[in-house]
Amino acid sequence: MLYLTGIIVSVYLLILLIAKPQKTTADKILTAWQFLATIHLVYLYLFVTDQYKDVPGVLGWELPFPFIHGPFLFLYTLYLTNQQRHKNRWIWHFLPFLVDYLIWIPVLIQSPEQKLYTYEHGVPGYKGVIIGQTIATIISGVGYVIASLVLLKRHRRNIAGQFSNTGKITLNWLRYLIGGIGVIWFFVTFYLTAQTLYISVSLFIFFLGFFGVRQEGIFNRSSSGNPLPPQLPDESPVLLKEVMAIPAAQAPAVLMKHAAPEKVKYEKSTLTDEDATEIHGRLVKLMRDTLLFKNAELTLGDVADQLDIHSGILSQVINSKTEKSFYDYINHLRVEEFKKIVALPNNQNYTLLSLAFECGFNSKSSFNRNFKKFTGQAPSDYLKS
Repeated sequence: MLYLTGIIVSVYLLILLIAKPQKTTADKILTAWQFLATIHLVYLYLFVTDQYKDVPGVLGWELPFPFIHGPFLFLYTLYLTNQQRHKNRWIWHFLPFLVDYLIWIPVLIQSPEQKLYTYEHGVPGYKGVIIGQTIATIISGVGYVIASLVLLKRHRRNIAGQFSNTGKITLNWLRYLIGGIGVIWFFVTFYLTAQTLYISVSLFIFFLGFFGVRQEGIFNRSSSGNPLPPQLPDESPVLLKEVMAIPAAQAPAVLMKHAAPEKVKYEKSTLTDEDATEIHGRLVKLMRDTLLFKNAELTLGDVADQLDIHSGILSQVINSKTEKSFYDYINHLRVEEFKKIVALPNNQNYTLLSLAFECGFNSKSSFNRNFKKFTGQAPSDYLKS
């Protein structure tokens, strides 16, 4: 009954995903992934309970399923973080999945009785194929986990350049999800049993479905006048080729290489230093006169609209003139404003958090983190000193 509960919950989460209103492309990818993951879980249930002997006709179709989870993880991360550039390249990620079905055709066309015998006694001549598939699935799984982590690291850089508060869009849960898949691949590689695999996959599907249902669009808050395109080029095909072609031990080096590119970000920009200085002066005046940074939902597009310039130009000006991202620039202004108002006598009856919210922070953790980042002290220690 414990094993059956996993399938019931998985089906329930699948129904919630299907019924989710205003689904984005990322939601559709997640729904398809949840559907196929549920089918995979049903197969694991048949094997862990030995009930596959009662339905031998369905055997064989589950063999290529390990090849789908890595691509789905990567594509979901790609679209959720709005880093996609080519709509039709996704199909290439599932080529190993389709090729594997061709390899197993001799088993798929067998009668139910033959399939059962094959599963009980092995497939003659397929020992090398099984070893090769095991190695290929591990490489695929590890490779896509690393590639997804790279996308997530890029996303964190991207939102720091677009948003002043990132608490709801940092996608920490997705980082844990990617880590969860990594743990599953660890068990698959070193401690594979039907029970451990079923339990770990069940927990993973619960996590995937639960947070996937709750996840909202990330880049929906951009200003209508300055849409926020992905700032980073689509290097995913190159990245995957490089990751898949190296030993797992060298993967962290590739992750660091792609996470911190050496090219100058604005080397091809035509913005002159005089123009940048003029825009920066207008920006400083705008913030001083309007205290726009007090808007907790402020985005780069909002500020660019006020200055009547493109958001990419504004981002370049902030980076070059302040050596800060948009996120750090706005939150530094908020910290400075807090330091001003906390010293006013008529504010002594207010809590630190209420004053922080007045300055534009939207959470206690964000306030404490940024205050310590720019002053080197916690807010309470700052007041004592």
